This record gives sequence, structure tokens and C-alpha cells, in this order.
Amino acid sequence: MSYHLSVPWFLCLTLILVGMPLQAVGAITAKKIATIGIGSGPELRHPSDVLVNSRGEIFVLDGVNNRVVHYDAQGQYLNQFGKGGSKPGEFNNPLGMAMNRDGNLYVADTGNSRVQFFSSDGQYLHHIELPHDGDGRKPDPTDVAIDDVRNKLYVVDNDNHKVLVYDLKQKRFKRYIGGMGMKGGELRWPFSIKLDRQGRIFVVDVINTTVKSYLPDEKRHFDASIGKWGVERGELFRPKGVAIDDRDEVYISDSFLGVIQVFDNQGRFLSVLLDEEGQLLKFITPTRLHFDQKGLLYVVEMFAHRVTLYEIGR
Repeated sequence: MSYHLSVPWFLCLTLILVGMPLQAVGAITAKKIATIGIGSGPELRHPSDVLVNSRGEIFVLDGVNNRVVHYDAQGQYLNQFGKGGSKPGEFNNPLGMAMNRDGNLYVADTGNSRVQFFSSDGQYLHHIELPHDGDGRKPDPTDVAIDDVRNKLYVVDNDNHKVLVYDLKQKRFKRYIGGMGMKGGELRWPFSIKLDRQGRIFVVDVINTTVKSYLPDEKRHFDASIGKWGVERGELFRPKGVAIDDRDEVYISDSFLGVIQVFDNQGRFLSVLLDEEGQLLKFITPTRLHFDQKGLLYVVEMFAHRVTLYEIGR
């Protein structure tokens, strides 16, 4: 995965961007509520994803440590599962995960080129081997999403520039979304994926510096592009995470600019996320984002080794 973050590149680029005109406008604010991963349980190292179940329990994918760390609704450590390796239930630098309606987890086991399925208490159940691309390149899963209504599992295949569509009932891959390119619904090194309440598919298209949305209808996929390259408001430099709130507004993290921007689901820019004083809210390598059932926003700050929790205001 040639585009993955490297610490020296990120630090240098941060210094360059400090003086650039990324100005905050709008009225969407975020109040910091808590920090996950500091002060309770094992230390995190470059976490890459976070999910919250219906009971408010928090699951953090601590990929460099090859594990999922489980916290209660107050952020207190409960337990963990996984370790490094290639056997069932073991991980090799996993990057993304998704949760079904029963609270069970699908984990994109990136280094092992597979997706693994775990019960809500962390017991390994089974795994899905991914198909190789036509030219023989290994699959490179970086994220997953589950559509419980349509019984579909979506797997982001980063190095092959596509999203694989797996039928959970028939237990086979049926088609894919994307393909290498810069036009329409084509992708270049996609990284993250999220679904909205209607089943629309939002894919972070990193090198094309946009988020692509697709309809779940198999006959008509591509719907819209959100954002474009740049460092001004409404523009993206290195998008990495996406989440959709209960207003169907789309939050996009920019790992290099260190900000989160908000768009409507057709791509109209709404705001850069602000702090309570109306100032630009800065993050340290924000990657994956997640809204829980209460509407609280969880932000994975990869190089800060933490997950921060915010209450959104207007």
C-alpha cells in the first residue's frame, strides 16, 4: 500500500500547512467529552478504527498490536482479543472493522488478505478468503461495511482499487464497485467505507482526494463525488475516514490537514468542524470516524494513539 502514512512525511507536511489558508466557517461545533485509550487498559499503538455497540461498549482496532480492545460505555477497559499471526483468530496489521446488527464484528485482516468474523464477546467464528485480482495481485483489505438488510458485506480492496461485494447468504463474492481510474465511480487506493441508513455506500477515495457515494442498486452504482483536491475549506488533501450522522450529513477526516469537514450527502460543503469557541478544531492524524446511537462522534487519532469522543452542536 504505497500511500500509507509515514511519520516523517506527515510531520513535514504539517509544518508546511500551518500557514496555508484553511479557514473555518460555519456553525457545526464539537465539544470534547472523553478520551479512549489513555489511562484505562493497555496502551494503544496507531489505532485505526472504532465501533460502538447498542449497549454503548466501545471496540478499538489496535492494529499495530494486532488486537481489538474492548471498553465499557464509560471508556473503562474490559478485555481484548487477537494476537499477531496467520492462524484463525490471529491478525497481521488489521486496519478496519464493521459490526452487524447482533454486535458481532467483521475485521479486515489486512496483512493476511482476509476478513475474519468474531462474536460480540471476541470468539473467532470464521473467515472469508478474498479473491485475487486478474493480474495476480493479492487482495489488500483495508476496511469493511455490513448491510444487514440486503445481506451484503463490502470489502475495500486498496491495492486493487475496488470494493468487493460479498453475499452473506450465498457466501460468495458477486461483483465489485470501482476499478482503477479517475472518472466517475472509479477509485485510486480507496481506504475507508461507511453506509448510511438507506444503504448508500460512501468510499474514501484517497488518491483521487474525494469520497465517492454509490447506490446499493446493482444496476446503477455511482451517485456522487464529495470534495476535491486542495487545502481550502470544502477541499481535501488526504481524506482517510468518513461517517454519516442522523441528518445524513457526511463527516470526512483529513489526516494530513488534521481537520474534519462536513458536507451534505450530495457534496455541498457545510462546515469545518469547530471547537466550542468557534475556532478551527485540529486533530492529530484523524483517520476513522464513527457515530454512536446517541449521535456522539468518535475520532481515531492514529499518531496520537487515542480515540477522542465529541458531542456535536449547532
